This record gives sequence, C-alpha cells and structure tokens, in this order.
Amino acid sequence: MADFFIIFISVITIFLVAYTLLFDEEADFSIQKRLLEIKQRKAENTKIKGRNADKIYEALEKREKAKKINVTEMLKDQSEYRIPLLGFILGRFQFIEKLKRLMKMADVKMPVDLFFMIVSAFILPFLVLALLNNNIFIFLMGIFPGFIPFGFLHLKFKGRLKKFSSQFPDSLGIISNSLRAGHSLLASFQMVANESPYPVNKLFKTVSDEISLGREMREALQDMNNYMPESEDLKFFVTAVLIQKEIGGNLAEILDTLNFTIREREKIHGMIKTQTAQAQLSGLVLGLAPLAITGLVALISPGYMKPLFDTIIGNLALFTAFLMSFTGFMIIRKITRIRV
Repeated sequence: MADFFIIFISVITIFLVAYTLLFDEEADFSIQKRLLEIKQRKAENTKIKGRNADKIYEALEKREKAKKINVTEMLKDQSEYRIPLLGFILGRFQFIEKLKRLMKMADVKMPVDLFFMIVSAFILPFLVLALLNNNIFIFLMGIFPGFIPFGFLHLKFKGRLKKFSSQFPDSLGIISNSLRAGHSLLASFQMVANESPYPVNKLFKTVSDEISLGREMREALQDMNNYMPESEDLKFFVTAVLIQKEIGGNLAEILDTLNFTIREREKIHGMIKTQTAQAQLSGLVLGLAPLAITGLVALISPGYMKPLFDTIIGNLALFTAFLMSFTGFMIIRKITRIRV
C-alpha cells in the first residue's frame, strides 16, 4: 500500500504542475504588443517635420527593417522544441502536427518536448514501481495517467470554445452596428478586438492584424476556422462574409439574422442541458463511486484490499472494474449529449 500512496502523491504533484502550466488563463499578447509598437512608430513617422529629407528617408528605412524583423518574430512557431534531440525524434512522427494544432486551438504556449516531459512524468512513477515489484499491471495502470495532459488540452480547448460561443453573438452585434455606422469591415474587426473580452478579441485581433500586414481578406477569414474548428457559428459567419463579398448584399442584416439564430439555438441548448442534468449526474456518480469506495475501504481496512494490489488476479480484477466503470460513464455521456 505504501507504494501506491507514493504514486498517488507523485501524480497529484504532477497534476498541480501540469494544471499551472496548461491552464494559464492569461493570454500571451506579445504579438499585439509588437504590432502596437509598429503602429506607434508609423504614427511617429507622420509627425516628423522640418528635418532633412535624406535623414527622414534613412530613419524610415531603419524602421522598415525593424518592422520586418518584428513580423518574422511574430510568425515564428510558438511550439518549437527546446531540446534539439527530442525535436529530431518527435518530429519524425505525424501525430506531432495534430498535437501542435490542438495546442494552438487550446491557446497553450508550450514547446512540444516540454509537453511530452510532463506526460512522461505522469507515467514514470508507475514504471519505476513496476520494475521494483516485477508487476506489469502497475505499469499498465500508469498508462492512463499519461493521458491526463492530453485531457487538459482538450478541456482547455472546450472551455475556450464555450467562452467564444457565449461572447460571439455580442461581437456580431458590434460588427453589424459598426457597418451601419459606415465603417469598413476591417475597422469593425478592430472594434471587436478592442471592445470584446478574451478569446473573441484575440481571434479578431489576429485577423485584423494579418489583413493590415497585407494578407488577403479571404485567406485571413478562412484561417479563422483553424482557431475554432468546432464552432459552427464562426463557420456561418465566415461563409456569410465571403458570399457577401462575392455577390454583394446588406451584410449588417445578414449578421443580425445570424445573431438571432445563434441566440435562439443557445436557448434550446439551455433547455436540453436542464432536461439531461439528472442523467449526467448519474453518469458522474457511476464513474466516481467505485474510486471513492475503493479509497475508503483501502484506508479503513488495508488488509481486506491487499489481494487486489498484491496478486495478479486482483490487479486484473481491479483493472477490469475501473475499465467497466469508465465505459459506463462514457456511454451515459454519449446518450445525454444531444446536438442541435
């Protein structure tokens, strides 16, 4: 039992470290700061008066070179490897690109090799105890904690998507009102970037800055879906804007209709969530009850639970019980998840 308490303490410690690293809600606005510096320098250029033309041209040339350097740094991959050897090994696997994409969608600024170090840290205590006790089932049980960081990324992305979905209708209202006031679509995006909360502001800030730096609006809009690929609302918005640019029409009215549709769908989502709350709670109890009971019995009567941890048959029974509980939880969750 002492070995398993050591594992428990180690996993909890790693869990807290991973939570701190992966669930940092403070967005990285270094790119926006660099762009702001570029805009301020551009504004300073317009204020230069009474100087020699050659000096002005030389100053502008130096600032243009500095701007190109800043743009190069902004486009630099944020998830590059810290350790070249690990980068060489991990870069040979195709799933690394999918992991980078998931980290980008979750807005996690972390090198991929550091992420895999965290995954290894979850598995390592089980591997050491499996070698010391010559019991492969301990290592098999340790594989599941290795998926915890991946679950963190998924949960962080889902949380970001939920925030985006709740804030997006208000952003559509800002864009439609701005268009009615006579502003351009780019100016409307910049207004959303300044007025909306995270993560909507970051998405529109990125798109508006890309367009300002010379990227085609169609490409920038289509790339928005890569940041929130599971957002149907964003896909409708991008499609509506692109169609309007091709055939014309009143974009403000289109966005108002889309805004109304999104809000009505959110009401239906709320009704479904209320109706399925009891079933979801049942699934949660089904998943957590075996773990809680096992922990309590192990603390009250360690000898009674000892065969489960010290014998091969007990390890197999424990593994099967946890697997069946997890399967039941996932089945109930799938049943109660209704798409609208």
